[in-house]
Amino acid sequence: MRFTKEVVLDQPIERVRVLTSDPAHLHEWQPDLVGITHHTATPGAAGSTATLRYRKFTLEETVLSATADERVSRYRTPGMIHTITNRYSAVDDRHTLLVCDNEFELSGIMKLGRGVLEKSLREQVERNVDNFKAFIDAC
Repeated sequence: MRFTKEVVLDQPIERVRVLTSDPAHLHEWQPDLVGITHHTATPGAAGSTATLRYRKFTLEETVLSATADERVSRYRTPGMIHTITNRYSAVDDRHTLLVCDNEFELSGIMKLGRGVLEKSLREQVERNVDNFKAFIDAC
């Protein structure tokens, strides 16, 4: 399953870059996030890995690439791989466009519940992007 969510953020791209470069801000838009364990010296850099613990599940994150305006991360949990590409571009001097491409690969028992899971996963991503926008806009 693949889908894209786009949103215009009410902050200049320079401010968005600063806010998104610090993994400590994840708690601001992901309220179910309980904790993060970084496994590499430079969190958020290309090649870095981390364990993200949520209330109901745990994800293993690998940052595949990271630049000032694009970040590609892969999240694994049993039965699912979620790859996210976030791209940022300036709309004008006060607004930034976020394009969030998502790809989910399901396997095992997760594949059996694909129809229900697809709707739930899409809603969760959209909720996270909306929460992210609210956080950025409020900064």
